[in-house]
Amino acid sequence: MHLQPDEYHQFYRIWWPLLNYVNNQLKLIDNFQSQPEDGYINQQEAVIIRNALWASNSLLQDFIDSNPDNLSDADLELAASWKNRVADKFIIMRHLKKHSLFLNDADNPRVYGVIGIISPIDDILTYAPPIMVDAVLLPFGDKIIFDSLLTSYSIMFGGGIRKRLNNQVRHAQELHGVITTLDDTNQDQALINGNQKILLAFYKWLAKEGLSQKMQHEHHVNVSRFVDHSLSSAMPPRSLLSVKVADLESYFSAFDNKINRVSFKRLLKFLYESDRISWQEINKMQRFLKLQ
Repeated sequence: MHLQPDEYHQFYRIWWPLLNYVNNQLKLIDNFQSQPEDGYINQQEAVIIRNALWASNSLLQDFIDSNPDNLSDADLELAASWKNRVADKFIIMRHLKKHSLFLNDADNPRVYGVIGIISPIDDILTYAPPIMVDAVLLPFGDKIIFDSLLTSYSIMFGGGIRKRLNNQVRHAQELHGVITTLDDTNQDQALINGNQKILLAFYKWLAKEGLSQKMQHEHHVNVSRFVDHSLSSAMPPRSLLSVKVADLESYFSAFDNKINRVSFKRLLKFLYESDRISWQEINKMQRFLKLQ
């Protein structure tokens, strides 16, 4: 997936003058080619200018205010939206039909659905995912692109690391969904949708445990009621991935402890075996269930 011709022409109509403006202001590169022929640009020089540009918003705002290339209002509005960029080290996890999945390398990971500019991202990379890259993600209307510059690392990921990365992708999707726009997003709905994904995974896990369809349904319904009552309907909604013993205490108390404990023991086993919640939190909740 990539931008349409009119879209990528608009991007470069802004991007080349912006780089040239920053270079002229800071005197970083001598004889920088401000209008590359056939789209070619010296990557190393462009990265130097790009890094200076994104170090703050002041150069971008000065460019917009002065408008040295007489860009249209639509072009200036798009440039202004780039203040909402996301610059980070990412792991490109896989290429899908709609976008490539970029996992940011952070304590609270998120997955971004990013599209190419002139060609799909998988066409411009020489390695198969997962690939570590330095990138700056930019909003382009209701899409996410990158600023045309990707620095990749020739790092091989072993089986253990790949498993951890896949768990991070799943965790991020269940908490935030796949982020496909850098405008204001409905995080509440993403959490509610994520809870439904976890409940579906729980139902599939129950089937693998060899339970009868009746017991699968009963446990799933019991846990779904808890999620709807205590997490998804909270203000703001909360993820099942953040469930605490206090949530169980409140829920059991609200129903005079007339709750099927076995359903919740199954839930805790599923959450632990699928690496969704730490053992410390699981242990606290297990001790509570034993006292009921």
